[in-house]
Amino acid sequence: MKIKQQKAVPSIITPSAGDTSFPGPVRLGSGVPVYLLGKGTVDLLRVEFVFQAGQAFEEQHLAASTTSAMLTEGTLRLDAVTLNDLIDSTGAALTHSADKETAGLVTVTLARKLDEVMALTQEVLFAPSFPENEFRMLTDKRLQAFQTSRQKTSVRAREAFYEALCGASNPYGRITREEDYQTLSTGDLRNFHKKNYVTGNMYVTVAGRNPEQALPVLEKHFAFTGKEAGKKRMPPSVTFDTAGPGRIFLEVPDSVQSTVRVGWKGITRDHPDYLALQVATMILGGYFGSRLMRRIREEKGYTYGIQAVSGAFSSIGYITIMTDVANAYREETLGEIWNEIVKLQHEEVSDEEMTLVRNHIMGEVARAFDGPFAVADTLRGVVDYNAGYDYFTRYAETVKTIEPRRLKEVFNTYFSARDAYEIIAGSR
Repeated sequence: MKIKQQKAVPSIITPSAGDTSFPGPVRLGSGVPVYLLGKGTVDLLRVEFVFQAGQAFEEQHLAASTTSAMLTEGTLRLDAVTLNDLIDSTGAALTHSADKETAGLVTVTLARKLDEVMALTQEVLFAPSFPENEFRMLTDKRLQAFQTSRQKTSVRAREAFYEALCGASNPYGRITREEDYQTLSTGDLRNFHKKNYVTGNMYVTVAGRNPEQALPVLEKHFAFTGKEAGKKRMPPSVTFDTAGPGRIFLEVPDSVQSTVRVGWKGITRDHPDYLALQVATMILGGYFGSRLMRRIREEKGYTYGIQAVSGAFSSIGYITIMTDVANAYREETLGEIWNEIVKLQHEEVSDEEMTLVRNHIMGEVARAFDGPFAVADTLRGVVDYNAGYDYFTRYAETVKTIEPRRLKEVFNTYFSARDAYEIIAGSR
């Protein structure tokens, strides 16, 4: 009788995320760092200019975001209509942004139009006129949006979390008031622009096919030197007046649902536990198959979605869980959130779940490096927070090797009930 040999169980291999390294910068003659990100297949170039010019550098609240928004509203040479007609004639797209610490301007253009677009971009960045009429129209529009946002429970809960974490007078935790729009002036914008929008305070990313072709054009338009170049801004020293943990309730009259947030003070990117915390947060609520999604969405039906995030600014980290539920289910939702956290503090994650999470994270990392435009977006987070060019290489290694017992330690260290904020924004 022939004995049937049993086949060996195939080993499970976590897929590779591919090349997750970044090139170091080259520098223009003026010293401006330029990151060249190639391997594109389309004759387009994405050029982003990033400045240390976010909310943390404001002397007048709203100056950072308003300065950024006003860049394409006219220059010393061109009014708003003429400027935007010229930009449209090149086929380019200019997109501005400003956040807590940085501000950026992204241009996407055909390579053959690069010189023309960079000439206009140089004017937009370094010679805006901040015309009074356009400023008033923009401020009125933003004020209307702000007034509408006061009835959004998600906005109110987010503000309350960062105020509790950072302090009401801290630029990271300060809540915008209606009077901030009324007191802001074009003089505030000119002052903010003069201090922060200088080439010494800037770096550039160029993404697309043959990004090296942009270097002589950038040298032509952005090689300021001496006093004209200015100096790199360092984040001002601020005090984090973190509130004590506990329950915070925000009344939002007539709201049919509530936003529920649970949060903690976290750790910054240079902390040895930071990468492990990213994996732990993913297991808890970072993807569609996470613990919180399975329990609170699929089993209980309390919400359409729930998310857990851990991140960091330059000087402080944060962990937060957020969801929107009907007013009647907010206490039950909080109870289920804590149930899942307690399970992860007492029971090790199974091998099957570890495999699922490892594969999901590796897929996310691979998508972050899928094409030069995606790489440029990913690189910005690394450069802005000095995370190190090998950040994602270290992250991928952590994902591959982290053990369930290590994750259990992370949940016990950073998800303590006694240190948590519970925030509810909704109607009583």
